[in-house]
Amino acid sequence: MNKLFSGLCRRLWPVLAVALALGLAAGSAAAEGIAWSDLNSQQQQVLSPMKDRWDSLPPQRQERLSKGAAKWAAMTPEQRAKARERLARYKKLSPEEKELVKQRMREFRELPPEQRKALRERWQKLTPEQRAKFVARWKSMSPEQRERIIHRRMERKQRAQRPR
Repeated sequence: MNKLFSGLCRRLWPVLAVALALGLAAGSAAAEGIAWSDLNSQQQQVLSPMKDRWDSLPPQRQERLSKGAAKWAAMTPEQRAKARERLARYKKLSPEEKELVKQRMREFRELPPEQRKALRERWQKLTPEQRAKFVARWKSMSPEQRERIIHRRMERKQRAQRPR
């Protein structure tokens, strides 16, 4: 058993060393941030207002911004217009409403990928009229009514996940 184990360790050690080195290199690159010169021309164009302070941004923020700029560059003009509209609506929200939106986004991101995909597909299958009706109904509810609905859905989801 010991011979087998030591032989396995000798064979796996180079693989583990390389994997560890690559992992550390990737981690240190993320910790150091992204150099402005490493952004592609489209990302630099989108992020040009931040060029002078780019190096002072935290690495995690640089990462998020570079990914966002890449997404923006890939959008159609219609998608960009919709994104601008959403941002304008968000800017008009009260601080409490903004915090609620952020909380909901965090909750959505914490869902398993297949559940996020299912929710997106379900929303996209709705007609524009159905979406508008849903949004209008949601907006007409009091915060208490909204919270009750969310609470009930969470309870149903938890019951469905329990083993039988």
